[in-house]
Amino acid sequence: MKIKQTTFYALRAIRRIYLADETIVTSTMIAEKEDISQGVLIRILRMLDKADILKAHQGRGAVSGGFSLNKDIKNITMLDILELLEGVDISINLDAETRERDKLLYDQISNINHNISEELEKYTICDLFEL
Repeated sequence: MKIKQTTFYALRAIRRIYLADETIVTSTMIAEKEDISQGVLIRILRMLDKADILKAHQGRGAVSGGFSLNKDIKNITMLDILELLEGVDISINLDAETRERDKLLYDQISNINHNISEELEKYTICDLFEL
């Protein structure tokens, strides 16, 4: 399993919002501080908003919009982020016929997948960044 750069960007963006002095943080500020492309970052932030990890705030007039945490970082796990951005099911591409034909192998892979998910669920944003 390889973790994509977008996952690292998501984790860093969440940390940046948490550490910010403001409650609502603009994507421009996050992009500048974390050296992330604005376009890529906005796509990631929207996904995090859709998953209720972040909350998007619309700007109006002189008030700029941005993002805030919608969950406590003690409750956001590596599993949450990986499931959202990449998926963690290592057996997802197996069709029903293959699963039936290779049942023992499939069951073993499913067990491994379950163990990976349990391990990833142990690590929160706080743990990953030692906050």
